Amino acid sequence: AFTQGLLFHQGYLYESTGRYGNSTLREVELSTGAITRSVALNESLFGEGLALVDSTLIQLTWKNNTALVWNLSDFTLLGNLSYDGEGWGLCNDGEHLIMSNGTDVLTVRNPDNFSIIREIQVINGGSPQSLLNELECDEEYIWANIWGNESFIRINSTTGYVDQVIDAGSLLEDESVSGTGVLNGIAITDSGEFLLTGKNWPKVFKVNLLPTPGSSPDNGSSDTSSDSNNSSGQAGQSSGTEGETSIINKIISLVLMLVVGTMIITATVLMIRLNRQGQTHKGTRSPMRGGEEDER
Repeated sequence: AFTQGLLFHQGYLYESTGRYGNSTLREVELSTGAITRSVALNESLFGEGLALVDSTLIQLTWKNNTALVWNLSDFTLLGNLSYDGEGWGLCNDGEHLIMSNGTDVLTVRNPDNFSIIREIQVINGGSPQSLLNELECDEEYIWANIWGNESFIRINSTTGYVDQVIDAGSLLEDESVSGTGVLNGIAITDSGEFLLTGKNWPKVFKVNLLPTPGSSPDNGSSDTSSDSNNSSGQAGQSSGTEGETSIINKIISLVLMLVVGTMIITATVLMIRLNRQGQTHKGTRSPMRGGEEDER
């Protein structure tokens, strides 16, 4: 499916899919990958980001300035909410809705009437981070896909600064699937595991994230057996060779510390087939946005 929004709730994935004439809202059982419920959007609508608010699902549309409000229990359409500009990503931080529109600015919105409460400019490495796409929120952070990129980022919801960048480009390396687009789906389970997928991906990947060595300013890594930590402990030795090695290690450690928050994805624990269509030969993933009117 052309995934545009993803969230996890009580053992199920709720997914918004895009493209004119093919946009849907659907419920997928996580343990089996079976689609248990699905409803098609009007052909004039292009489905986008998705968020859960109490017992309703709020689904953005791309260029229609309309968010659809669905009953969670039976997928009946309850109404709609209006907004200006394009709709890309949406998540619920527990109090407010956070919305992206492809720029570097996120809007914090009232979940009842969708009015804007404030704006958050997202800064990555000193520069505005544009093309913010599908979103997921936890209690402290906003996680965002970047359109056209195999990485996703963690954003401090108070300051707007990006403090972690996660490269997910290796997830489909061993898959023989053509027609797949880039990463575009983040959901977080109750136990804190990440569920990642992309446009027309045949699987959802369940992953854990661990900081790389050097990403923590305190000790450089959660793995205290790393080479940089062990060697830096020799800094006080007076031997010329060992002293030079210690200096080099200090420089390496400093460089690693500057790579703030870079993370690696470890162990794809679960790969869920979601009845997505894919060919059996290797294909090149594309952003699948722009260019053609029906492929954002």
